[in-house]
Amino acid sequence: MAKKKYKNFKIEQEELKPIAIGAFESRKKTSFGIFVILTLFVLVIIFLPQISEMVDEYLNPTPENPITPNDPTPDEPDEPEDPDGNVDETFYPYTAGLSIEREEITVSGINIDAVNNTISYNIENTTNSYQDIETLNYYIEIYNTDRTLLERVKLASPGVLAGGGSLEYTKLISNISATTVGYLVLVQKTVDDYPEVLLTADGEGKANLVCSNTHERVTYTFENNALKQITSITEYLVTDIDYETIYNNYQTLSNTYNSTNGITSSFFTNANGFNITTIVNLEEASRIYIFNADSFKLDTEPKVVSFEMEAQGFSCN
Repeated sequence: MAKKKYKNFKIEQEELKPIAIGAFESRKKTSFGIFVILTLFVLVIIFLPQISEMVDEYLNPTPENPITPNDPTPDEPDEPEDPDGNVDETFYPYTAGLSIEREEITVSGINIDAVNNTISYNIENTTNSYQDIETLNYYIEIYNTDRTLLERVKLASPGVLAGGGSLEYTKLISNISATTVGYLVLVQKTVDDYPEVLLTADGEGKANLVCSNTHERVTYTFENNALKQITSITEYLVTDIDYETIYNNYQTLSNTYNSTNGITSSFFTNANGFNITTIVNLEEASRIYIFNADSFKLDTEPKVVSFEMEAQGFSCN
């Protein structure tokens, strides 16, 4: 059998060398990169609305002169008026015993008598101090169901009312107001609200304004549009209702007026009834009511006399 032959290999005496199969980056660099990416992500989320607006503005720019419609669209109705914006314009449906409140007073128990043609009510001073209710210048306005003004009633005559005190009033109104009332309004006015009244003066600057009702005729005499004197003529017939009671009461009042400084009052009787002539010189007399007529103060303007007398049931011209 033939003997195998082997080749001799020379083994080099070298140390083993490492072979690179990959590489790791620095941990510090990797952590910083992750922090930057997360920060950018968070910022994008936070400012996403602003970014969206900027992109939208860029893609859809707003025109320099936007066109707005003249009329509101059905989806944008006109804003209704505030019904409580002005209490002087509040309409109260009339019901017996109606009560209306204001800051200084309360008017309660309002009743309209369609038989006797009167309106009655109670005024309460809701403050803690004395008040001259007349100077507050309140009026009850009577409207029909169509809100047409029928009549205006002066709320109170001159007189001081203590805090918490009250007074009852009954005043004559027209038959139309008494029978067709639909709404009431409690309104506070100033002299500036009164319409102007022009009187025809004589050569001396004197002029008269005559105000009358069923039983009274009152002549107001002005000099250069300043009130100086009033003359009242009051007359009742024996055929009038409650004639005897009126006769006695008015005779007593006439005597009282006649004893007052600056006033003369004369009572006359006849077969048909009685009449009273009363003259008030405002240069000497203070403001006073002559029966149902206000004398007013010295130098009062014609428009004040006309407006306030008509609110007390008189017709003036």
